[in-house]
Amino acid sequence: MWYGVIISDWRMMNDCRWLLLVLSVFPLYSPAQVFVHQDSTVSFCYCGEAKRVSVQSDLLYADEETAHYTDLTHRIRMRRDSDGCFWLTTSKVSPEMYTYCFRVNGKRKPDPLNSDTAWQRMYKWNVVHVHVGGTPQADVYRTPKQTGYLIRTSWYSTNEKLHRRMNIYLPAGYDTTKNIRYPVLYLIHGINGYEGSWIERGRAIHILENMVAKGLCAPMIIVMPDVNEGVHEDRPSHRTLWNNIFNYPRLCHDHDIEKAIVELIQKIDSTYPVSDKHYIAGLSDGARLAANTVNLLPGYFEAMGMFSPVVHKNQLPKDSTMVFVYTGRRDMFHPNAKRFMKQLEKNKTAHCYHETTGGHTWRNWRMYLSDFLKQIAHIPPNVPE
Repeated sequence: MWYGVIISDWRMMNDCRWLLLVLSVFPLYSPAQVFVHQDSTVSFCYCGEAKRVSVQSDLLYADEETAHYTDLTHRIRMRRDSDGCFWLTTSKVSPEMYTYCFRVNGKRKPDPLNSDTAWQRMYKWNVVHVHVGGTPQADVYRTPKQTGYLIRTSWYSTNEKLHRRMNIYLPAGYDTTKNIRYPVLYLIHGINGYEGSWIERGRAIHILENMVAKGLCAPMIIVMPDVNEGVHEDRPSHRTLWNNIFNYPRLCHDHDIEKAIVELIQKIDSTYPVSDKHYIAGLSDGARLAANTVNLLPGYFEAMGMFSPVVHKNQLPKDSTMVFVYTGRRDMFHPNAKRFMKQLEKNKTAHCYHETTGGHTWRNWRMYLSDFLKQIAHIPPNVPE
């Protein structure tokens, strides 16, 4: 039994049956086969014992430009061919990154042939990229030619008396013997994420490395911490959504997580060759955490990115930190972002305000990160003479 996703213009192939044969012979070692051509269609295939098979994907959502929320997906039933395989070919889709899974006899089945995955709430999704017709935005999601180093580790919060997980990205060519000091960016996930969200769904590393390769920004260190409530060593933190929601009033009052982020920053500064260029960005409720962190460390950050922010005027920076506010016009928190922007104007805080199409979606957050990097990361690493 195997599953696969194929992006292809089938007119370029006289017969695709050879592909099914190859995949069925090597089901444990063959990655998902992807053929990118000019028709921008996506074909899904499932071969195996089943009465009914469907595809569930945000790719099937009719109008991703106007989607209100990131979890919107559609489910479409696949058709069985004469050989017993199930197929579905979509109409043309926009160049973007999408997630999908199969539904076999009503049960959820990820694609084992596709190792590119992303967690969302309690479920793992497969990822598929459509670069056909190339847009500059979709191009930055491509797998970079040169890769840096990803460290999966943790830090201890003395205030909370627990270990929190984090991912640290070190740029390509990182070498402490060269005495190079790098800018550092702290990326904060939302109430529905975990320390891997900015890597899996945000494609932060892909975006940064492709932009560095194009000379659009400088190499930097990226720190992506777990900022969930109810962290447990033996439980994946992407399953703590309801803990975050139920404890939200206390979280907004106690600021324990922000204090843990401050401890993390102190650890990074004492461990890695960080320059005096410090940045922070957060999406949704992560923007609130980012803003509170800025106020706990006045004068530390040069700029802050607020992507689809859930913020209040109390989170206004108390120093000269430059604020970049991004929001989609269909975003459920769009009115909140506009009110915050007016408070920035009233407070005479240096800021930039960006409105886009779409809503509270990863599609937008990836775009916001790309623009934020262009705005802040033009300063090269400080190389002592």
